[in-house]
Amino acid sequence: MSKKLVIVESPAKARTIKRFLGGDFEITASMGHVRDLPEKSLGIDIQNGFEPQYTETKKKIVSQLKSAAKGVSDIYLAPDPDREGEAIAWHLKELLQDKKGKIKFHRVAFHEITKSAVAKAFEVPGEINSSLVDSQQARRILDRIVGYQVSPLLWSKVQRGVSAGRVQSVALRIICEREREIEAFEPQEYWVFGIDFEHTSTPAPDNKFSAKLVKIDGKKAVIHTGDEAMELFEMLQNSPEYKVSSVEVKPQTRNAPPPFITSTLQQNAGTSANRTMRIAQQLYEGMDIGADGPTGLITYMRTDSVAVASEAQNACRGFILAEFGDAYAPAKQRHFKVSASAQAAHEAIRPTDVTFTPERAAQFLDADQLRLYTLIWKRFVASQMAPARLQKTTVDVQNTQGSRTCTFQATAIVTVFPGFMILTGTKKEDSENKNAEVLGKIGEGDNCKPDVINKEQKFTEPPPRYSEPSLIRELEANGIGRPSTYASIVMTIQTRDYCRKKESKLHPTEIGFKVNDYLVATLPVLFDIGFTAGMEKQLDTIEEGKLNWKTMLQNFYDNFGEWLNSAKFAGAPTSEKTAALIAQLDAITKWAEPEKSGRRTYDDNKFFTSIKEQFAKDSTITEKQWEALLEIALKYGDQLSGFDAFTTEFSCTDDVTTIQKRIDDRSAAAEQRKANLNSADFLQLKEAFDMFDNVEWEEPVKKGARTFDDKKFFTSLKNQMESGKVLSEKQMNAFKRIAAKYAEKTGQQEKLNKLLKLDEMHAKAAAGNPEVEGLLKQMESVTTWAEPVKKGKRTFDDKSFFDSLNKQYKERRTLSSRQIFALKKIVAKYAGK
Repeated sequence: MSKKLVIVESPAKARTIKRFLGGDFEITASMGHVRDLPEKSLGIDIQNGFEPQYTETKKKIVSQLKSAAKGVSDIYLAPDPDREGEAIAWHLKELLQDKKGKIKFHRVAFHEITKSAVAKAFEVPGEINSSLVDSQQARRILDRIVGYQVSPLLWSKVQRGVSAGRVQSVALRIICEREREIEAFEPQEYWVFGIDFEHTSTPAPDNKFSAKLVKIDGKKAVIHTGDEAMELFEMLQNSPEYKVSSVEVKPQTRNAPPPFITSTLQQNAGTSANRTMRIAQQLYEGMDIGADGPTGLITYMRTDSVAVASEAQNACRGFILAEFGDAYAPAKQRHFKVSASAQAAHEAIRPTDVTFTPERAAQFLDADQLRLYTLIWKRFVASQMAPARLQKTTVDVQNTQGSRTCTFQATAIVTVFPGFMILTGTKKEDSENKNAEVLGKIGEGDNCKPDVINKEQKFTEPPPRYSEPSLIRELEANGIGRPSTYASIVMTIQTRDYCRKKESKLHPTEIGFKVNDYLVATLPVLFDIGFTAGMEKQLDTIEEGKLNWKTMLQNFYDNFGEWLNSAKFAGAPTSEKTAALIAQLDAITKWAEPEKSGRRTYDDNKFFTSIKEQFAKDSTITEKQWEALLEIALKYGDQLSGFDAFTTEFSCTDDVTTIQKRIDDRSAAAEQRKANLNSADFLQLKEAFDMFDNVEWEEPVKKGARTFDDKKFFTSLKNQMESGKVLSEKQMNAFKRIAAKYAEKTGQQEKLNKLLKLDEMHAKAAAGNPEVEGLLKQMESVTTWAEPVKKGKRTFDDKSFFDSLNKQYKERRTLSSRQIFALKKIVAKYAGK
């Protein structure tokens, strides 16, 4: 029988699927994308229909895939069911298809990795969806064009190394604009009143309830000042008569929210969006659940659809009937409105097997996985349950003095039937309701006696800063980003240090403000929220097959080119002014000798000549070039007799002042670095660095895609120190770790320990983790270990795994949360042995 090859993205997904397919299939992983645009060039032929110039990103993996494809009759492409997955499938086909066309390619897509779902997908394999691929390519090319062509403007205007992102920069804009609202906010004073009443017809002590002032003379109660508050307080104190003006009892129905989609899961998970998606990926791709082996526990987690398959609804209804009874299953299956932009083929995020409860899952999942699985499971089951029936009682109590009437209101919500809340629990405001019992006994016209009158001064508060969940909610509400991009958007603006998380809130940094302000000022349309949302809709239209992706890119680029040109020459001087300054600089006859700094050579004469030639050709220069020419003029001012007259004639005084300040600041920074070189702290640190001059360094170690080179890293720290720049706390800690590692090789260990206080670092590490040490101690009595078990290509050896954990802890005094969880499982397994 001919061989068949199945390609997925990850080894975890491959292991799970392998269980469901017979021996006719060989399964391998592409490890994500295998082709992408080149790293160091634009990689797009704009003049020839935006043709992308892809390069292989994983040559070793591609070589392995090509070897695996030799001699096969069919290749089944099974990446995730979304734009990125479809693009991966397309790239794989482009790389693996044979010249003779003998290999048949099939696209298989499933939204859950279970035996039935995988079998169904392989029964009716399809073709690659070219519209999905086109949409992904259009997004990738858009992002590359914007990032590649806008970022250089930031380098010249803001700071070298910063970058712009088509969508990330809009997210940054939202954060910065909120921060500016907060900065501009002026608190307004207001006062709130409440009264603790006693219902005179109900015996004490069960006759007390609290009510808030809601109206004065039939209008919303608004008290702005302390004087107004004191006047009202005195009036209320002198008013013994309070009567119940109305009692309203209304039934209420509370429905469970729909099952999670990507954005709502990220908003409710209680961890960062990136971490949430990483854990969800693990649950989707398959967890080892004992004898059943690896199985996908949830459906695909990148989705914007709240739809639920009828089979899943029926299974959940059966579970609800069995576990909770007939009353908890709604008369009709619940269906949720799917947004117009949602991907039609997708489902909401739900458990693949509703009977696999969190209680059953607990023994197979670590704490983070179990927490997320429980959240998804409860949300889905609740969404299929009957609504809760509530009863809301509202009591108004009035007091009238002269022409002034004050209305106080008390409310209580009583659960008549819990419905889905038997699973999720009641809302906090329901469970803390203290008025329910007494309000049920109150009737219209009853008298109430004020026990305590409360008044409190408050101030209006600014809008809150965004957290990761609330930012994702804002992006979604504005149509920016999609399920596959929310987490990366939020992560990117933090990794680039454009904003920082403080107490779960996102605060824009100084550089974040600078980047945002420049982009909004010079490219307002490109980074407009509405424009960005419109581009997302166009990408959706391409996905639907209703818009040609190259037509969309051409339309965008026609406008983008104009915007970019305007931004590039924003603030540029007039041609007349530029010509006059160049005429001034032509008078310079004695140029400084070229100066070499690092790999660069600075040659004033050569630079001026290049700008002069460019101006002769284009009749314009950029603002940055203008400023550079002014700096040259200030540097060679003794050779320019007419420069003062020039600055007056062309109103350049402010520009010259700014440039002179920049020069002075640079000189001051250089002087500070010189001063640092002579400080006591620097001399002490330099002494420590010099101890490593003759150290024999270990060879670089490659781990995955990263190479750890102690010598190279140490040299970079030393060069920074010797330039007079202060090392950051993080850099100092890194240096101390290297110093501790090579201390003996310096031959001056005692002196080095004293200079860097390494003993304190060792003491902190020696304290260790009491929990881990307790677990390791429990394992000391184990003498008999289970035999190693081979599963597929992996061998599970408890003793070997435990020894590796024990060795790591003794060396580093730390274990990750996942390692601690694994250690707990081993301890539980061998308890009593």
